[in-house]
Amino acid sequence: MSAFAIARPTDEEAQEEYHNLRAMVVAQDDRSELLKGVDSEVVMFKNLAKYSGVGSNGGTAAGLVGSYDTVASRIAEFNRVGIGTFMLQFQPFATEMRHFPEEVMPRVRRRSPPEASQELVAAKG
Repeated sequence: MSAFAIARPTDEEAQEEYHNLRAMVVAQDDRSELLKGVDSEVVMFKNLAKYSGVGSNGGTAAGLVGSYDTVASRIAEFNRVGIGTFMLQFQPFATEMRHFPEEVMPRVRRRSPPEASQELVAAKG
């Protein structure tokens, strides 16, 4: 699954960061040239129109915005239905690449079924 993750110590901090990033996206969003000639009836565009998101390839539509516990619970839900691979985007990238494995992944492992936890451990490797 591709998604944009915003994980912070509290849900409020994550929502604040989401709104900050969303404001930057709106300020810079000029897709008219990029999407010229693209059929607006494509299912992907209809689905993405439902979410005012951040990021590409589904962005924040997966619901990985919240406290470390909230994001870990959401990832564990995806694990329970069989999703075990995540390609995540972060902002700021370097900082979040340190925080995510330290703060979120241990919480995911505690919430995931044993077989998914084994895969997560192996993937960290």
